[in-house]
Amino acid sequence: MGLVQQRISESASKLKPYTKEEKRLLAHKYTPEQLIAIEAGEAAIDPQDLVTQGAIRGDPYRLTYLDDMSQIRPYIDKPVRPAEETHTDPSIRLKTEDELAMAFHKYTKARQARSEAWQNMYGSLTDEQRQEFAEEKAAEAENPNLSPQERARLAAEAEEITEGPAETNYVEFLKFAKDPRNLFNAKNEAALLNQASEEAQELPKMADPGMRYVKEGEDDDPHMIRLLQTTGLTKDGMRRLRIKNLVQHRVVNQTRMGKIMSMYFLTIAGNQNGLLGIGEGKAAEVEDARRQAMMAAIRNMQPVPRYEGRTIFGEVEGKVGAVELKLSTRPPGFGVRCQHLIFEMARAAGITDLAARVTRSRNKMNTVKATFQALMSQRLPEDIARARGKKLVDVRKVYYGGNV
Repeated sequence: MGLVQQRISESASKLKPYTKEEKRLLAHKYTPEQLIAIEAGEAAIDPQDLVTQGAIRGDPYRLTYLDDMSQIRPYIDKPVRPAEETHTDPSIRLKTEDELAMAFHKYTKARQARSEAWQNMYGSLTDEQRQEFAEEKAAEAENPNLSPQERARLAAEAEEITEGPAETNYVEFLKFAKDPRNLFNAKNEAALLNQASEEAQELPKMADPGMRYVKEGEDDDPHMIRLLQTTGLTKDGMRRLRIKNLVQHRVVNQTRMGKIMSMYFLTIAGNQNGLLGIGEGKAAEVEDARRQAMMAAIRNMQPVPRYEGRTIFGEVEGKVGAVELKLSTRPPGFGVRCQHLIFEMARAAGITDLAARVTRSRNKMNTVKATFQALMSQRLPEDIARARGKKLVDVRKVYYGGNV
């Protein structure tokens, strides 16, 4: 019927060149270069695109909210796969522990080689001579004909000549950790993994990554060293954790050799700021069982979702064995009103407003496990919004009946 052509002609009639008065007003806000770019951009707009893409959709499959679609929000929008021309490997992954150890080993070797080269070239010179060399490198780095990478390399060399030989310290380790090429691997090569595993066994163990190497005899507990390596925590961070034994009893195993007695511990660990873990330990000696449970709890720490940093999201239920319980969110100032086991877990996780009710069995071990299961099974508002096709869900009225 010609309606589309009519709309195209109407849109084209609106795209008129700027008048002198309009240009004069725009010059107060934009630079001449920006005005040229604006005019070129508007001249490149096709009226057909305005008709097909600039109109608000009225079909039943339209979005229920307005969005300019110019930004990708990772929590809501589907991730876009990279195009083939970008040469990006979609199977990129974090390096394993052996690969990270191998990469850091090569990094330290390169730093040592650069330090030896510095000593050979500039070690015998005086400070004035080294300053002259550094000024020459800095002058070369200011050459505009060079590429940005070459100028950056010359500037780094000038700085290194002035500061002295390269040393592997904590600052250099941070530079190593910030480089994605050292942390990610886009190719899964078996030869590289085998080589990394062989050479990583010869590396010294690190208790505090990036700070210092652990020497023989410096720490008598190899289990604690391994725990620091696994979790990435420092010794100060380990001391700040809240660790508590919730269950402790004697276990007897009847065998043909008689009754074999051992101790059982169930321990929780948390940083009181959103991390919580539970661990079990059993051994013939009390101290061994306590250490096993403590290290397992620290190793199993996971982030606990918290609403406003003080309570949980909605009501969640947990069931382990015959224990059934329900955790409920509460408004600010309500406190943690529940039995002592759940109270200690909420305190370790940093939850200050919570109500809980345990039905049926009151078994202590299963109560702790069911509470941890319930805390991990919370439904986040982002997930609810994504399921409804929205970008934000206000849950205050649902959680608190409009009182907050």
